[in-house]
Amino acid sequence: MIPISDDDSDRIRTPFVNYIFIAINILVFVMYQKLGTNLDFTYSYSTVPAEILTGHDIVTEAIWVDDPITGQPVRIPGLGVTAVPVWLTLITSMFMHGGLAHLGGNMLYLWIFGDNFENSSVMCAISSSTFYAV
Repeated sequence: MIPISDDDSDRIRTPFVNYIFIAINILVFVMYQKLGTNLDFTYSYSTVPAEILTGHDIVTEAIWVDDPITGQPVRIPGLGVTAVPVWLTLITSMFMHGGLAHLGGNMLYLWIFGDNFENSSVMCAISSSTFYAV
């Protein structure tokens, strides 16, 4: 079931951290991921468990495969070098989305539930960041 709204009548503060996270997610998707078409960027800044375990970037070449339905060749990008340490991909991957539906669904839930969490938190900025990370 998709949530449409919630009761915010008891909210005592404006959820600025929540709004900032939503804006950053949309900005990254539009500017850096090019509306989901820049797969090289997405593959480079997403978390790869083997990179986290070794502490080094794993670089692979792009491969071409044939789509089994259409027979068209499809390029699957390889993993690239990141301009940040691999540990930071644990953070950057939180802002990667696979498409408009993925972005829209995540932002809908963040819009509806993130403000409630931020409102109830004593340390709103840190707790909201932790909530989003989970």
